[in-house]
Amino acid sequence: MTDQHDEAGHAPELTVEVGDDHVATIEFSRPPSNFFSVSLIRQIAEACESLAADPRCRAVVLCSAGRVFCAGADFDAAHPVRATDGTHLYDQAIRLFEQPLPVVVAVQGAAIGGGLGLALAADFRVAAPEARFAANFALLGFHHGFALTVTLPAAIGQQAALDLLYTGRRVGGEEAHRLGLADRLTEPGQARAGAHALAAHIAASAPLAVRSIRATMRAELAARARAAMARERAEQDRLMQTSDWKEGVAAVMQRRPAQFTGS
Repeated sequence: MTDQHDEAGHAPELTVEVGDDHVATIEFSRPPSNFFSVSLIRQIAEACESLAADPRCRAVVLCSAGRVFCAGADFDAAHPVRATDGTHLYDQAIRLFEQPLPVVVAVQGAAIGGGLGLALAADFRVAAPEARFAANFALLGFHHGFALTVTLPAAIGQQAALDLLYTGRRVGGEEAHRLGLADRLTEPGQARAGAHALAAHIAASAPLAVRSIRATMRAELAARARAAMARERAEQDRLMQTSDWKEGVAAVMQRRPAQFTGS
């Protein structure tokens, strides 16, 4: 299956293709920074759920077009984490943790903030050396989200997670691989090919066994992610009322160091 251009000739935000090797590729495109929206996360979740019912598909590669994997939510937008119908981003994000297919993410550039959360919702991350990972929430005067409370320490350990969350510093592909943020490190420009190779290796195993093993290994993850996002959402709502949040966003937009006051 693949999504086509709309009647006006615009490229879709999401395309889905299933290969002969039982690997599906879900590619999203929201140039130039691939900021996500509630709608985009919903589309990714719906694609994963649809593919889970497709006997041709045994594993998924999640990737994006362009130089940036995903820069998270666009806080310059009017409603970055809530749809017009009131649906919150995390109401859709939890579906990524609940769907049953193994997912390999290809990180070819920056995975920042919520983009890092999206990458960590998957089973594996394959990165090129030029990839950049950052949990930059504290630099915005904000609380982290997308269940990073659960997924980040699971990937790299508690102390390394605290380092990245407290400082908001960026980690390149090679350091990400050493830390465990990236499960595979490819040659420059080869993140997608590397992710596909890993997904194809998974897809060569018995599909019922893989799903069963995955369900066992990730049995508590969805429940923990749901609880984490409830806490994260409450803290984000609270901190978005502070002066530090307004200063953090303004500083990012103006490309200058923030001057936080603790208020």
